[in-house]
Amino acid sequence: MSSVDSPPKRTPRYGSTPNPRPKKSWRKLLWVHQPYPDNYVDVSFLSQLKRNMHVQQYSFWALSSDSTVIISHVSTVALFICVFVVIYNFDWNPAWFAFSGSFFTLIGYFVWDYLGNNTTSRTATFKSAVLIVSTLLGLSPVLKSLTQSTSSDSIWAISVWLFLLNIFFHDYSVGPKKTVPPTLSTNLAISAAIVLASRLSTTLSVFSFLLFSIELFGLFPIFSRWLRSYSFIGHLFLTAFLIIITELGMLRIGGWWACGIWLAAVLSAALIAPGWLIALQKYKNEIQGPWDPAKPVLRNR
Repeated sequence: MSSVDSPPKRTPRYGSTPNPRPKKSWRKLLWVHQPYPDNYVDVSFLSQLKRNMHVQQYSFWALSSDSTVIISHVSTVALFICVFVVIYNFDWNPAWFAFSGSFFTLIGYFVWDYLGNNTTSRTATFKSAVLIVSTLLGLSPVLKSLTQSTSSDSIWAISVWLFLLNIFFHDYSVGPKKTVPPTLSTNLAISAAIVLASRLSTTLSVFSFLLFSIELFGLFPIFSRWLRSYSFIGHLFLTAFLIIITELGMLRIGGWWACGIWLAAVLSAALIAPGWLIALQKYKNEIQGPWDPAKPVLRNR
Protein backbone atom coordinates (compact mmCIF):
# COMPACT_ATOMS: atom_id res chain seq x y z
CA MET A 1 0.00 0.00 0.00
CA SER A 2 1.45 3.30 -1.08
CA SER A 3 1.66 6.21 1.33
CA VAL A 4 0.09 8.64 -1.12
CA ASP A 5 -3.04 7.64 -2.95
CA SER A 6 -3.25 8.91 -6.50
CA PRO A 7 -6.52 10.81 -7.29
CA PRO A 8 -9.00 8.91 -9.42
CA LYS A 9 -9.18 9.79 -13.05
CA ARG A 10 -12.35 11.60 -14.20
CA THR A 11 -14.33 9.90 -16.85
CA PRO A 12 -15.40 12.32 -19.60
CA ARG A 13 -19.13 12.90 -19.93
CA TYR A 14 -20.98 11.27 -22.79
CA GLY A 15 -20.62 13.16 -26.07
CA SER A 16 -17.84 15.47 -24.89
CA THR A 17 -14.20 15.36 -25.85
CA PRO A 18 -11.35 16.50 -23.69
CA ASN A 19 -9.64 19.71 -24.75
CA PRO A 20 -11.94 20.48 -27.75
CA ARG A 21 -10.27 22.28 -30.59
CA PRO A 22 -11.74 25.77 -31.26
CA LYS A 23 -13.78 25.96 -34.43
CA LYS A 24 -12.77 28.23 -37.25
CA SER A 25 -14.77 31.37 -37.81
CA TRP A 26 -17.75 30.78 -40.09
CA ARG A 27 -17.57 32.20 -43.60
CA LYS A 28 -20.41 32.73 -46.05
CA LEU A 29 -18.94 30.43 -48.70
CA LEU A 30 -20.65 27.34 -50.01
CA TRP A 31 -17.61 25.78 -51.63
CA VAL A 32 -15.46 25.77 -48.46
CA HIS A 33 -15.66 22.80 -46.09
CA GLN A 34 -16.34 24.16 -42.59
CA PRO A 35 -16.85 22.38 -39.24
CA TYR A 36 -20.46 23.53 -39.01
CA PRO A 37 -23.77 21.88 -39.85
CA ASP A 38 -25.20 22.47 -43.31
CA ASN A 39 -28.08 24.52 -41.92
CA TYR A 40 -25.90 26.66 -39.67
CA VAL A 41 -26.39 30.43 -39.97
CA ASP A 42 -24.10 32.85 -38.27
CA VAL A 43 -25.25 36.12 -36.71
CA SER A 44 -23.33 37.96 -39.42
CA PHE A 45 -25.28 36.27 -42.21
CA LEU A 46 -27.54 39.31 -42.83
CA SER A 47 -25.04 41.97 -41.83
CA GLN A 48 -24.74 43.27 -45.39
CA LEU A 49 -28.43 43.10 -46.24
CA LYS A 50 -29.76 46.28 -47.80
CA ARG A 51 -33.52 46.62 -48.01
CA ASN A 52 -35.44 49.05 -50.19
CA MET A 53 -32.41 50.92 -51.40
CA HIS A 54 -34.54 53.20 -53.57
CA VAL A 55 -37.51 54.00 -51.37
CA GLN A 56 -39.20 57.04 -52.85
CA GLN A 57 -41.14 59.48 -50.75
CA TYR A 58 -44.45 60.26 -52.44
CA SER A 59 -46.61 63.31 -52.02
CA PHE A 60 -50.36 63.15 -52.18
CA TRP A 61 -50.87 65.75 -54.90
CA ALA A 62 -48.12 64.30 -57.09
CA LEU A 63 -49.80 60.89 -57.00
CA SER A 64 -53.20 62.44 -57.55
CA SER A 65 -51.98 64.33 -60.62
CA ASP A 66 -50.34 61.20 -62.03
CA SER A 67 -53.61 59.30 -61.61
CA THR A 68 -55.21 61.54 -64.23
CA VAL A 69 -53.33 59.59 -66.91
CA ILE A 70 -55.11 56.40 -65.84
CA ILE A 71 -58.44 58.17 -65.44
CA SER A 72 -58.15 59.68 -68.91
CA HIS A 73 -57.58 56.36 -70.64
CA VAL A 74 -60.19 54.43 -68.66
CA SER A 75 -62.64 57.23 -69.45
CA THR A 76 -62.06 56.75 -73.18
CA VAL A 77 -62.84 53.03 -72.83
CA ALA A 78 -65.98 53.74 -70.79
CA LEU A 79 -67.05 56.43 -73.26
CA PHE A 80 -66.62 54.06 -76.19
CA ILE A 81 -68.75 51.43 -74.47
CA CYS A 82 -71.45 54.03 -73.82
CA VAL A 83 -71.38 55.00 -77.50
CA PHE A 84 -71.85 51.40 -78.59
CA VAL A 85 -74.73 50.84 -76.16
CA VAL A 86 -76.66 53.90 -77.33
CA ILE A 87 -76.10 52.88 -80.97
CA TYR A 88 -77.04 49.23 -80.42
CA ASN A 89 -79.89 49.59 -77.91
CA PHE A 90 -81.24 53.09 -78.52
CA ASP A 91 -80.73 53.35 -82.30
CA TRP A 92 -78.56 56.44 -82.22
CA ASN A 93 -76.98 57.33 -85.53
CA PRO A 94 -73.27 56.30 -85.49
CA ALA A 95 -72.50 58.84 -88.21
CA TRP A 96 -73.02 61.58 -85.63
CA PHE A 97 -70.25 60.15 -83.45
CA ALA A 98 -67.95 59.75 -86.45
CA PHE A 99 -68.55 63.38 -87.41
CA SER A 100 -68.01 64.62 -83.84
CA GLY A 101 -64.84 62.56 -83.47
CA SER A 102 -63.49 63.85 -86.78
CA PHE A 103 -64.26 67.43 -85.77
CA PHE A 104 -62.40 67.17 -82.46
CA THR A 105 -59.57 65.28 -84.15
CA LEU A 106 -59.06 68.15 -86.59
CA ILE A 107 -59.04 70.65 -83.73
CA GLY A 108 -56.50 68.56 -81.83
CA TYR A 109 -54.30 68.19 -84.89
CA PHE A 110 -54.19 71.93 -85.56
CA VAL A 111 -53.44 72.64 -81.88
CA TRP A 112 -50.64 70.08 -81.96
CA ASP A 113 -49.30 71.47 -85.23
CA TYR A 114 -49.39 75.07 -84.02
CA LEU A 115 -48.18 74.75 -80.43
CA GLY A 116 -45.94 71.74 -80.75
CA ASN A 117 -43.96 72.95 -83.76
CA ASN A 118 -44.73 69.67 -85.44
CA THR A 119 -42.45 68.94 -88.37
CA THR A 120 -44.69 66.28 -89.91
CA SER A 121 -45.79 67.17 -93.41
CA ARG A 122 -49.43 68.11 -93.62
CA THR A 123 -49.61 66.50 -97.05
CA ALA A 124 -48.43 63.19 -95.61
CA THR A 125 -50.97 63.46 -92.80
CA PHE A 126 -53.75 64.14 -95.29
CA LYS A 127 -52.71 61.13 -97.39
CA SER A 128 -52.71 58.91 -94.30
CA ALA A 129 -56.19 60.07 -93.38
CA VAL A 130 -57.49 59.39 -96.89
CA LEU A 131 -55.89 55.93 -96.83
CA ILE A 132 -57.52 55.06 -93.51
CA VAL A 133 -60.95 56.22 -94.63
CA SER A 134 -60.65 54.38 -97.95
CA THR A 135 -59.57 51.17 -96.23
CA LEU A 136 -62.48 51.33 -93.80
CA LEU A 137 -64.91 51.91 -96.66
CA GLY A 138 -63.61 48.86 -98.45
CA LEU A 139 -63.53 46.59 -95.41
CA SER A 140 -66.81 47.63 -93.80
CA PRO A 141 -68.98 45.12 -95.77
CA VAL A 142 -66.60 42.33 -94.82
CA LEU A 143 -66.41 43.33 -91.17
CA LYS A 144 -70.17 43.58 -90.94
CA SER A 145 -70.55 39.86 -91.69
CA LEU A 146 -67.41 38.81 -89.81
CA THR A 147 -69.13 37.24 -86.79
CA GLN A 148 -72.59 36.37 -88.07
CA SER A 149 -72.25 32.78 -86.87
CA THR A 150 -71.16 33.87 -83.37
CA SER A 151 -73.66 34.43 -80.61
CA SER A 152 -73.99 37.85 -79.03
CA ASP A 153 -73.03 36.53 -75.59
CA SER A 154 -69.68 35.42 -76.96
CA ILE A 155 -69.21 38.78 -78.62
CA TRP A 156 -69.81 40.63 -75.34
CA ALA A 157 -67.39 38.36 -73.46
CA ILE A 158 -64.66 38.72 -76.08
CA SER A 159 -65.01 42.50 -76.18
CA VAL A 160 -64.86 42.76 -72.38
CA TRP A 161 -61.63 40.76 -72.25
CA LEU A 162 -60.10 42.79 -75.07
CA PHE A 163 -60.90 46.07 -73.31
CA LEU A 164 -59.50 44.77 -70.02
CA LEU A 165 -56.28 43.80 -71.78
CA ASN A 166 -56.24 47.21 -73.45
CA ILE A 167 -56.39 48.91 -70.05
CA PHE A 168 -53.73 46.60 -68.65
CA PHE A 169 -51.22 47.02 -71.50
CA HIS A 170 -51.73 50.74 -72.09
CA ASP A 171 -48.68 52.96 -71.76
CA TYR A 172 -49.30 55.13 -68.68
CA SER A 173 -45.81 56.63 -68.54
CA VAL A 174 -45.60 60.35 -67.88
CA GLY A 175 -43.34 62.67 -69.83
CA PRO A 176 -42.74 63.80 -73.39
CA LYS A 177 -41.97 61.10 -75.93
CA LYS A 178 -40.92 61.46 -79.51
CA THR A 179 -42.01 57.96 -80.50
CA VAL A 180 -45.47 56.57 -81.08
CA PRO A 181 -46.74 54.67 -78.01
CA PRO A 182 -46.76 50.86 -78.09
CA THR A 183 -49.32 49.46 -80.50
CA LEU A 184 -50.43 46.43 -78.46
CA SER A 185 -52.96 48.39 -76.45
CA THR A 186 -54.24 50.13 -79.58
CA ASN A 187 -54.59 46.86 -81.48
CA LEU A 188 -56.54 45.31 -78.62
CA ALA A 189 -58.98 48.24 -78.55
CA ILE A 190 -59.43 48.24 -82.33
CA SER A 191 -60.01 44.48 -82.24
CA ALA A 192 -62.73 44.98 -79.63
CA ALA A 193 -64.27 47.69 -81.80
CA ILE A 194 -64.27 45.37 -84.84
CA VAL A 195 -65.96 42.63 -82.83
CA LEU A 196 -68.64 45.03 -81.59
CA ALA A 197 -69.10 46.65 -85.02
CA SER A 198 -70.08 43.29 -86.50
CA ARG A 199 -73.27 43.47 -84.43
CA LEU A 200 -74.45 46.64 -86.18
CA SER A 201 -77.08 46.50 -88.90
CA THR A 202 -75.74 48.54 -91.83
CA THR A 203 -72.42 48.98 -93.59
CA LEU A 204 -72.49 52.74 -92.97
CA SER A 205 -72.94 52.11 -89.24
CA VAL A 206 -69.92 49.79 -89.23
CA PHE A 207 -67.80 52.35 -91.09
CA SER A 208 -68.81 55.22 -88.81
CA PHE A 209 -68.30 53.19 -85.65
CA LEU A 210 -64.83 51.98 -86.67
CA LEU A 211 -63.78 55.46 -87.75
CA PHE A 212 -64.77 56.75 -84.33
CA SER A 213 -62.81 53.94 -82.66
CA ILE A 214 -59.64 54.76 -84.61
CA GLU A 215 -59.94 58.41 -83.64
CA LEU A 216 -60.53 57.56 -79.98
CA PHE A 217 -57.97 54.78 -79.48
CA GLY A 218 -55.42 55.51 -82.19
CA LEU A 219 -55.10 59.30 -82.30
CA PHE A 220 -56.42 60.59 -79.00
CA PRO A 221 -53.78 58.88 -76.76
CA ILE A 222 -51.00 60.54 -78.76
CA PHE A 223 -52.58 63.96 -78.36
CA SER A 224 -53.33 63.39 -74.67
CA ARG A 225 -49.73 62.41 -73.90
CA TRP A 226 -48.38 65.41 -75.77
CA LEU A 227 -50.82 67.78 -74.06
CA ARG A 228 -49.81 66.57 -70.60
CA SER A 229 -46.14 67.22 -71.34
CA TYR A 230 -46.93 70.61 -72.84
CA SER A 231 -49.53 71.91 -70.37
CA PHE A 232 -50.70 70.05 -67.29
CA ILE A 233 -53.61 72.48 -66.87
CA GLY A 234 -54.76 71.69 -70.40
CA HIS A 235 -54.51 67.99 -69.60
CA LEU A 236 -56.67 68.50 -66.50
CA PHE A 237 -59.33 70.29 -68.52
CA LEU A 238 -59.29 67.54 -71.13
CA THR A 239 -59.60 64.85 -68.45
CA ALA A 240 -62.45 66.71 -66.76
CA PHE A 241 -64.22 66.99 -70.12
CA LEU A 242 -63.87 63.24 -70.65
CA ILE A 243 -65.21 62.51 -67.17
CA ILE A 244 -68.26 64.73 -67.72
CA ILE A 245 -69.04 63.22 -71.13
CA THR A 246 -68.66 59.72 -69.72
CA GLU A 247 -70.91 60.63 -66.79
CA LEU A 248 -73.60 61.71 -69.24
CA GLY A 249 -73.16 58.46 -71.14
CA MET A 250 -73.46 56.41 -67.95
CA LEU A 251 -76.57 58.36 -67.01
CA ARG A 252 -78.11 57.60 -70.39
CA ILE A 253 -77.43 53.87 -70.51
CA GLY A 254 -77.68 52.95 -66.81
CA GLY A 255 -79.37 55.72 -64.88
CA TRP A 256 -78.24 57.42 -61.72
CA TRP A 257 -76.78 54.28 -60.14
CA ALA A 258 -74.34 53.81 -63.05
CA CYS A 259 -73.46 57.50 -62.92
CA GLY A 260 -72.79 57.24 -59.18
CA ILE A 261 -70.61 54.14 -59.55
CA TRP A 262 -68.53 55.80 -62.24
CA LEU A 263 -68.11 58.97 -60.16
CA ALA A 264 -67.09 56.91 -57.13
CA ALA A 265 -64.52 55.03 -59.23
CA VAL A 266 -63.00 58.29 -60.52
CA LEU A 267 -62.82 59.82 -57.03
CA SER A 268 -61.27 56.64 -55.65
CA ALA A 269 -58.55 56.66 -58.30
CA ALA A 270 -57.83 60.38 -57.84
CA LEU A 271 -58.10 60.74 -54.05
CA ILE A 272 -58.46 57.49 -52.11
CA ALA A 273 -55.82 55.39 -53.89
CA PRO A 274 -53.00 58.00 -53.49
CA GLY A 275 -53.82 58.42 -49.80
CA TRP A 276 -53.81 54.65 -49.32
CA LEU A 277 -50.41 54.32 -51.01
CA ILE A 278 -48.94 57.03 -48.79
CA ALA A 279 -50.38 55.31 -45.71
CA LEU A 280 -48.63 52.09 -46.73
CA GLN A 281 -45.27 53.82 -46.87
CA LYS A 282 -44.80 53.41 -43.13
CA TYR A 283 -44.36 49.68 -43.71
CA LYS A 284 -41.32 50.34 -45.87
CA ASN A 285 -37.88 50.31 -44.22
CA GLU A 286 -34.42 51.00 -45.47
CA ILE A 287 -30.91 50.41 -44.22
CA GLN A 288 -29.19 53.71 -44.79
CA GLY A 289 -25.54 53.94 -45.71
CA PRO A 290 -23.02 56.57 -44.60
CA TRP A 291 -22.96 57.93 -48.13
CA ASP A 292 -26.56 59.13 -47.84
CA PRO A 293 -26.94 60.78 -44.42
CA ALA A 294 -29.65 63.20 -45.46
CA LYS A 295 -32.11 60.59 -46.69
CA PRO A 296 -34.76 59.70 -44.08
CA VAL A 297 -35.08 56.12 -42.91
CA LEU A 298 -38.47 54.43 -42.85
CA ARG A 299 -38.83 51.83 -40.13
CA ASN A 300 -41.43 49.22 -39.38
CA ARG A 301 -43.91 50.05 -36.71
